[in-house]
Amino acid sequence: MKGPWTAQPLSRVLVYGLGASGLAAARLLRAHGVEVVGVDRRPAAEVAAELAGLAIDLRAGGEPTVLPAGIDAVVVSPGVPASRPLLAAARAAGVPVLAEVELAFPFLNGPLIGITGSNGKSTTTALTGELLRRAGFAVEVCGNIGRPLASCVEGAPGRVFVVELSSFQLEAIATLRPRAAAVLNVSPDHLDRHGSLQAYAAAKLRLLQNQHREDVAVLNAEDPLVADAPTAARRRRFALGGPVDDGCFLDSGAVVEARPGEPRRELFRQSDLPLVGLHNLENAMAAALLALALGAEPAALASGLRDFHALPHRMEKVGEWDGVAWFDDSKGTNVGATAKSLAGFPDRAVHLILGGRNKGADLRELRPVVARKVARLYLIGESADDFRRALGDVVASEMARTLERAVRLAAEHGSAGQAVVLSPACASFDQFRDFNDRGEQFQRLVRGLHAGARA
Repeated sequence: MKGPWTAQPLSRVLVYGLGASGLAAARLLRAHGVEVVGVDRRPAAEVAAELAGLAIDLRAGGEPTVLPAGIDAVVVSPGVPASRPLLAAARAAGVPVLAEVELAFPFLNGPLIGITGSNGKSTTTALTGELLRRAGFAVEVCGNIGRPLASCVEGAPGRVFVVELSSFQLEAIATLRPRAAAVLNVSPDHLDRHGSLQAYAAAKLRLLQNQHREDVAVLNAEDPLVADAPTAARRRRFALGGPVDDGCFLDSGAVVEARPGEPRRELFRQSDLPLVGLHNLENAMAAALLALALGAEPAALASGLRDFHALPHRMEKVGEWDGVAWFDDSKGTNVGATAKSLAGFPDRAVHLILGGRNKGADLRELRPVVARKVARLYLIGESADDFRRALGDVVASEMARTLERAVRLAAEHGSAGQAVVLSPACASFDQFRDFNDRGEQFQRLVRGLHAGARA
């Protein structure tokens, strides 16, 4: 097996982290006859159950600091920080350190669309895949959205790979080149890992670094960290607030495409999109530009959007009782995501459930949108006291501490025409397995509460 990262064929590769992407990388390597050393901090018995007969040299139960002999490359899982001693030792020895998506990229038999951003990337990835399917393309939707890219390599030629990419994955790319790429937005997130907003933004913008003039970069015209991102590709921008020279924008309820030297044309109507929130309209605009970059016809866009359903836990409507709507936005795991989710609601109409494990964000950045949109706050988890200090003088707040009590208090205070929104602006790991678990528990609590009330 040979890749563009080293002059010699790969014969022995270390895979650091044996979660979904690490296992997919190990299987791809073994399929090409490469010896794999697998490293994982979990106990060997727990990891071995997931290997399912995959023949690798397993080093589990800890994190070694010394690079084993004869390693040609290291494939690092997204959850492993670049600062780990083993990775530092590999770089010092001149051994390439690759993301799983970088390992898979040379083996793809079709164009890659890459999508990143602090918020909205999963929805945009799914939307782009749906629009391309409607236009007649064979599509693989994969990456950070769930299915590793390395597990999609085998298959018919000519498929389009629509890949969600996180900053953690983009840290360790070298040659990955998207035919079309979208950077949706950059707002503070994962600062506990990246150290600063500038370093986090730089990781996101690595998606554009290998593009050529014939490629397309889809950029948010209204995000100052994104609009003029460096790239050799053609820049196509999207905007809600006014026209752009090349891209699309909102004009009197229609999303209109602009191309230099050509008449403007309508791509779809805002009413074609069933998803809640202006941020989802931005996602749809980005998805439309990506689909057009691959050759989709505009006629396929509106029908694809009309039939699209919200992904779980992303402003998903749980139901409406006594005139109060309930929304599960458990995937709102940073300040920027929560701010975007609130933007589409009437002023002072939201009962907002906030809290969890903060990732280094400045919670005071929510003050303007909370002051405008929120009627009352319900604070939970590790960061409840931090939110009280940051926002307590802006709007009335309840120290609910737990999600169950927050749901109960919100039901008591909410009135017809208002909404209760779980959009925590934090990670979930203080009280839940992950954001899916948090959202599922929220939905069960909400439905149980109202089922009991009806009884």
